[in-house]
Amino acid sequence: LLDNAVKYSTDRQEIHIAVSASFTTVEIAIQDFGEGMSQEDKQKVFGRFYRVDKARSRQKGGNGLGLSIAKQLVDSYKGRIYVESVLHHGSIFYVEFPILLDKAEIEKNKKKVLTKNL
Repeated sequence: LLDNAVKYSTDRQEIHIAVSASFTTVEIAIQDFGEGMSQEDKQKVFGRFYRVDKARSRQKGGNGLGLSIAKQLVDSYKGRIYVESVLHHGSIFYVEFPILLDKAEIEKNKKKVLTKNL
């Protein structure tokens, strides 16, 4: 995801990375300010060998497997990966992973937060 963000942030060479957590998930967001993609591309981008812009992709290297592999890895950890994108304005890729705690640990953490906020 980071490699793609660097490759496709051509005009505005900047990437934003954010990490957040809740009681049950950890979320990582990677934002680039590159070419972005259409709604149709967003639905296909995690498919094997899919490339958004065939002509430009050849210049940048790669074979269209990176996002497919990322999706398989995230899925194998019971996570979720998705993208928000606007054509010509960049993309934000989100990766969410569950935090694996037993129910007693979750309740204990919730009580800590509730009493801390009171």
